[in-house]
Amino acid sequence: MKTKVAILVSISLLLFSCTPATPTQEDEVVEIATEEIVTEESVSQPLTTEESIVTEEPTETPTETPIACVTLLSPVDGVEIPPVGKVTFSWTTLDEAGKYVLNIILPSGDIVPFETDQIFHDQYMEAFSMGGEYQWQVVAQGKDGSEICVSEVAKFDKSAYSPPQENGGENKNDEGSTGGGDSGGGTNCPPGTEYDPISGGCIGSGNH
Repeated sequence: MKTKVAILVSISLLLFSCTPATPTQEDEVVEIATEEIVTEESVSQPLTTEESIVTEEPTETPTETPIACVTLLSPVDGVEIPPVGKVTFSWTTLDEAGKYVLNIILPSGDIVPFETDQIFHDQYMEAFSMGGEYQWQVVAQGKDGSEICVSEVAKFDKSAYSPPQENGGENKNDEGSTGGGDSGGGTNCPPGTEYDPISGGCIGSGNH
């Protein structure tokens, strides 16, 4: 009988030792606190979000297209012009233009302007006595006189011009003056008259 009781007690102790321990309240508090710490750490960490980087392309500023001005036609660039005679300066037309100003630039740098509503201008070159390199260009203007555009510059060469010398009104006639030539001054004019170099004849002294 004692042997059976001892066996039962041994079995009871063995079963009790094999039964898993029930978690106590302290263990549950530690586990809850651990979970709360993990949760707080995960919340406190900054959230890293991927932002899409947008590359802005530079905006191109539109540039104004320059107005095509008139083209110089004649005289051609670099030509040599005789010192005497008529020269026609010509250029292409511009629809927006109401008139043109032809600028002839002398070798001295002075500018002589000629205004016209045509696309050409006739100029007698003996008006410019200076020799050397000349330049010319055309300024297109609107009907209100405002400048639209300026053409390119062309050049030409011209020899110096010397106007003919006047003979001072001397008459090459070897004949003496009739009726006394003291008042004629040796110009074969009648007495009381004198030679007028402008008209080329004899006029009375009281007609001056």
